[in-house]
Amino acid sequence: MIDGYIYLQTKASLKFHNIIYIKKGRKMRLENIYEEKLFSKGTTGMLAPITIVFLSILFYQIFIGPIGNRPAPNGFFLIMFLLCLFLTINFSNLIIRMTSQFISVSYGIFKYTVLWKNISDCYLDEASTIRYGGWGIRIGRAKRRWRLVYNVMWGPRVVLSLKKGKFGEFVFSTGDPKRVIGIVKQKVG
Repeated sequence: MIDGYIYLQTKASLKFHNIIYIKKGRKMRLENIYEEKLFSKGTTGMLAPITIVFLSILFYQIFIGPIGNRPAPNGFFLIMFLLCLFLTINFSNLIIRMTSQFISVSYGIFKYTVLWKNISDCYLDEASTIRYGGWGIRIGRAKRRWRLVYNVMWGPRVVLSLKKGKFGEFVFSTGDPKRVIGIVKQKVG
């Protein structure tokens, strides 16, 4: 629920085009002002081999025989494979959507949405990713404010200063920071 709106994604929204909002029984379609999908090569490149290793060990134990004198149960390797597969798929794409009502950034099932009226400023992030402890979804502190960070390896990041909420700032990676900053400044202007 976003500011009195309940939103439903349509099949068309899977292609990142439309989101239908329902407010007091009325449907209203919001068109995207901007959309971007970033493939996270670094994160996928690190998680995919680990996923393959767990699958290989599972197959080895099932079809050839146990590994070592006290092998871990097959269920352990199955659970680890499924967990790593989920993480690989979930964190492979960062999706940015801007509509007339809000900006939404998602990593798979994890989404953070900010209404335009809750943004006070927008600027390019100059902090190192090491400051946030890596890539993916992170929480950090900068300038005495808590930051929620959705980032990919080696990508430029944009900072949204928020008026209220758990986090004072929201940071996300983008392939076109100048355009994103321009749109945000125009909307909150």
